[in-house]
Amino acid sequence: MKNKAHKRAGGFLALSLLFLFSFAPGAAGAATPNGPMIGVKIYEYAGSFSKLFEEWHSLGVNTAFVGAALGADPEFKALAKKNGITTFLIFPVFFDDAELEKDPGLYAVKSDGERAEDDWVKFVCPTREDYRCRKIEEAKRLVREVDPDVLSLDFMRFFVFWEQVYPDRTPESLPNTCFDTSCLEAFQKEMNVHLPEDLAGAKTANKAKWVLANHAREWTEWKCRTIAGMVRLLAAAAHEVKPSIKINIHTVPWRKGDFGGGIEAVPGQDVVRLAPLVDFISPMCYHHMVRRTPAWVHSVAQDIYDRTHGRVLPSIQVDKAYIDDPYTLAQFKEAVTEALKPPSLGVVFWSWDALNKAPDRKEALKAVLGDPGSRPGR
Repeated sequence: MKNKAHKRAGGFLALSLLFLFSFAPGAAGAATPNGPMIGVKIYEYAGSFSKLFEEWHSLGVNTAFVGAALGADPEFKALAKKNGITTFLIFPVFFDDAELEKDPGLYAVKSDGERAEDDWVKFVCPTREDYRCRKIEEAKRLVREVDPDVLSLDFMRFFVFWEQVYPDRTPESLPNTCFDTSCLEAFQKEMNVHLPEDLAGAKTANKAKWVLANHAREWTEWKCRTIAGMVRLLAAAAHEVKPSIKINIHTVPWRKGDFGGGIEAVPGQDVVRLAPLVDFISPMCYHHMVRRTPAWVHSVAQDIYDRTHGRVLPSIQVDKAYIDDPYTLAQFKEAVTEALKPPSLGVVFWSWDALNKAPDRKEALKAVLGDPGSRPGR
């Protein structure tokens, strides 16, 4: 932290990013007058809001991804506006514990016929019209109550516990959903594919096996259409309430060629199709938990930009999760630097709670970004 050369390098990087984001075509409203977007994911907070915003100011944080309850808090909202914080309202779409507990029949179904769940990750079937309508109305209500700058669509995909998918996994080993009655009927109707009559009373696993063996391409296309269609509906609903609102989507951090095109085949996230529907694409580049290098963070952002020319805002992890391998300060600092490389709009930290408990990582962030007090607009 005391190395002057590192400080100069950090300051140069911050100024370079400021120039890039201030003049990049189509970047209006994305980067702030103070340079790149520096964000934190914060789901709830019990301390002093005044001290929280003072701390964010000292770090250069200008963006907050917030949970619904926190985002709706009157004091938090007022201070966020006063301090020029861009607010992203995190809105989980096909992850909803309360709905699944109330109606287990909503569970998505894997190709083996079992529920789409793994550890804490539990997914709702993405074609259940009753549920989709409730989520659309919920989105409208929250946009009204929270009045965020951005509606941030989370779990906007088909099921996969990607946080524990490592580079050595084969495409065949990854889960495929959803094969419940609702999805199979929608797939057949929309893609003009018909299951053989002798499978009418067969087990789900047999039906899934036939679909994947004979119509894998159509199945992937249908999944991508389903996700894009829901994004379109949610974006329209949000704009109905607040015409100026922006839309973000959290994406699984897989590049085009990873896992045999897994980003489309498994979660159904076709970034080329999604980019025109949203204002930001935010890949969850938690490199340490998926056993990647810090340089991989930039490669994910670059891959998305190369295919979409969209606004890419990667998020990175602050502390280790799921695996016990050491996550060093040097690795964290490198991940921040990689996340900030053009064409990225900035970096988002998962999470504020973890960052707030790590003074050394706060100092590392300051070293990379330079003194926020010296930036234009401060």
